[in-house]
Amino acid sequence: MNRSSKVITLAAAAMMMGSIISPTVALAEEGPEPAPEGVCSGGWRSNVYGYSATHIGSGPIYKDGPGGTIVVTRSESGSAKTSVTGTAGVSISFAVGEAKAEISREATDEISWGTDHQYRRNISSGKYGNTQYGSWGHNATWEKYYELPSCSKSQRTSGAVKIANNSIGFRYWETSY
Repeated sequence: MNRSSKVITLAAAAMMMGSIISPTVALAEEGPEPAPEGVCSGGWRSNVYGYSATHIGSGPIYKDGPGGTIVVTRSESGSAKTSVTGTAGVSISFAVGEAKAEISREATDEISWGTDHQYRRNISSGKYGNTQYGSWGHNATWEKYYELPSCSKSQRTSGAVKIANNSIGFRYWETSY
């Protein structure tokens, strides 16, 4: 018996006993392992990231000094709005929704105020005190891109977003003039 007929005879005997399954048959039975759901599946994606706290001022900036005390009573109604820069980007409602999920349940499209609010602050000697009313919100970056099945991004656009928050009040800073 030559070498090739011995291999065929052994393979036939093993198959009859059911103890050997060829690697290609095993792969066909199990199939390829599916990719994790939603990962690198391709398609349009939007994202908001890089949050940092900021004050979104509205209305006049009040200035007093040098030195002493600044006392401001805000008696006008006003509002601060979430804003998105750039074109073909994300909507305000998407940006606010992402912010609510990631950093603050108080994120909102717009916050309005109408009641009096008084603010008092001592000003450092030789400096000018400045204050402005507004929303304590967040700056962030938005992006919209097409995700390729290879996980790389294509057709990416991005811009800035200022997200208003339900927390409102005065922001204070000092200047030399």
